[in-house]
Amino acid sequence: MRALMVGWTGFMAAMLLAQGGWHSLGGWELIERLDGVQVVKVFRPDNLISSPYPRWYSSDRGDFFPADQLLYYRWATQGQYYAYDSEGRIALDDVQIYPYLDPNGQGRFRISRVEIMVYFPRPGIYTIQGFWTGADNEFPPYPSFAPPATFLRANQGPHTLNVPQAGVWRLGTLTDPNNEVFTVQAGQLGADFGNRFVFYLGILVSSPAAWVCGPLPGDPNFDYFIQYEPDNQEDVYQYYGLEGGVPATFGLRVWGAPAPVTRLQGIINIEGYTGSYAGRQATIRIRQGSTINTYTATLSDSGAYSIEVREQGAAEVLAQMPPGLARKVNRTLSGTTTQNFTLINGDVNGDNTVDDADLLQVLFAFGQSGTNRAEDVNGDRTVDDADLLIVLFNFGQTGDRF
Repeated sequence: MRALMVGWTGFMAAMLLAQGGWHSLGGWELIERLDGVQVVKVFRPDNLISSPYPRWYSSDRGDFFPADQLLYYRWATQGQYYAYDSEGRIALDDVQIYPYLDPNGQGRFRISRVEIMVYFPRPGIYTIQGFWTGADNEFPPYPSFAPPATFLRANQGPHTLNVPQAGVWRLGTLTDPNNEVFTVQAGQLGADFGNRFVFYLGILVSSPAAWVCGPLPGDPNFDYFIQYEPDNQEDVYQYYGLEGGVPATFGLRVWGAPAPVTRLQGIINIEGYTGSYAGRQATIRIRQGSTINTYTATLSDSGAYSIEVREQGAAEVLAQMPPGLARKVNRTLSGTTTQNFTLINGDVNGDNTVDDADLLQVLFAFGQSGTNRAEDVNGDRTVDDADLLIVLFNFGQTGDRF
């Protein structure tokens, strides 16, 4: 799975309940102290056992519409639990979402709110920074881009928390103006795990604050600590487990909804082409950040196309269909998006350049006739002077590329 990344406008509006009054916090909310939850031990980084983890790759994400569905629930209201003091950028837990919550099966979710359980051993001033990571379709899910992969807008932080009392607290992100904290392209666990969608989520809270973990209700413990090693030139990550086999299931809730499918439609025409486009196929490539996805569009007689794509938000869209040169546009994808393309003619061999190779191919086929010949660039079913002139007129032209 990939994850997709786009810039956002900032928003600052949140309140913190402390010592009987409300104090400015930013994009996180200190909601309530959970009096029935007790922490019996706090684990530190030296309680981790590490193993090599696969390399991560870049990706991007897009903007979606409001989300309000509870996607994931792991919570405790009473009992004895552990806590883990991260003291570094470690993605602490995986979020596993059941497939019935995503009828489109694309594993792309817009997250509107996250709540977490954090242990503060003493009152005072703390800082908090949130982040998440996507994953592809392997188990354990292989992360799909490098940090910092942070909560968006005001939720990103770091923020200052004025904690009035020691204990386990429920923290939450406040809904931003777009009702979205972040979006994620999740990986998918296999049939042995119910084909659940998975992504990693974490926070960085200043020590001695610690995430609450243990045998919490919810899915089985498939959890990993993930840490980025920025000094390693190969961008290799490490995964960790708690020493002694202590359950590392963390207390969190995630609200959101599956991303709506984007329908990209329009007309693709090639300059000087007069034949039918019925059944011809165009290649559509969409790039967000360093992630490029490829789609195939089958055209109607007039060149009309309509495809479903997974991307949302700002993107580069490139269409190519020989003998037309590729053309690229910048678009914001959302819902049904109409984008027409007019392609320069003359790329007979489909290498995205009109050059000697195309000219020679037309010359060798000169005088021949038939349907769907590559050299018949004007679509009149005959390779003749008209096709030769088109190639000569556009000679030296090159199509767009990523």
